[in-house]
Amino acid sequence: MKNQKINTIFLVLGSVWVIVGLLIYQNKAIWPMGFIFLIIGLIGKFGRK
Repeated sequence: MKNQKINTIFLVLGSVWVIVGLLIYQNKAIWPMGFIFLIIGLIGKFGRK
């Protein structure tokens, strides 16, 4: 149960980071880090089945 909450946090954090980063910080190298959070969340969500 706790692992599912952590994966959900990573998915939400990653998607918000990418969307806000693309809208506000387009010229910075900040928004690609959101993809790292998304990938971690997706691996955790679908990788253990």
